[in-house]
Amino acid sequence: MYNGRGDPNSFADALQTHRPDVVAVQELSGNAAEVLAGWGETTLLDPRDDTTGMGVAVRGPAALGQLDFPFRRPVTALLPKGAWGFGTDLQIVNAHLVNPIARPIRRSREFRRQELGALTALVTADDRPPAQILVGDFNSSPAWPLYRRLRAVLTDGAVAAGTARRTWGPLPSSPRLLRIDHAFSRGTVKVTATRTVFVTGADHRGLLVDIESG
Repeated sequence: MYNGRGDPNSFADALQTHRPDVVAVQELSGNAAEVLAGWGETTLLDPRDDTTGMGVAVRGPAALGQLDFPFRRPVTALLPKGAWGFGTDLQIVNAHLVNPIARPIRRSREFRRQELGALTALVTADDRPPAQILVGDFNSSPAWPLYRRLRAVLTDGAVAAGTARRTWGPLPSSPRLLRIDHAFSRGTVKVTATRTVFVTGADHRGLLVDIESG
């Protein structure tokens, strides 16, 4: 949501148009949090005045939590089996990884190393949920090593569905130049389609993801 510069009315319109079951937001500020607070049945909203705000809203039952990361704390939603038409529990992880060129660069690289290690451990642990979706701003295009390492243990849903689109541009009004927002999957779930969603004032396009048991 571009740290408050994404227009909350445009955000609310997008929610009403597409009516997603789960909404995962990065750079969440107070104005967008107010929109989400009235949308989800189950919410975990952590708005901030800087770029670290995170949130998730679920239109149904879910167990919500946050992971211990060095900079931004990913929000997790565990959707119980049966309640959502899945035969197993489904874990959704909303992540916003550190920008690799943020200064000081040495610190950013160390944070990304830790983030990659934590995400890899999450999806390879013996007690991991049988179905997982990792979504968010990974600050990593398919050309970057971090993306390739995640792709080694996860499926890039947009690629698998044949619907990969660029999501980020340097200004809200500029063309989208890079695909750095992703929906990775593993286990008994697959992504069947993705679409990008315009929100006025945001420098990213939203990513709308359709999933089914796989």
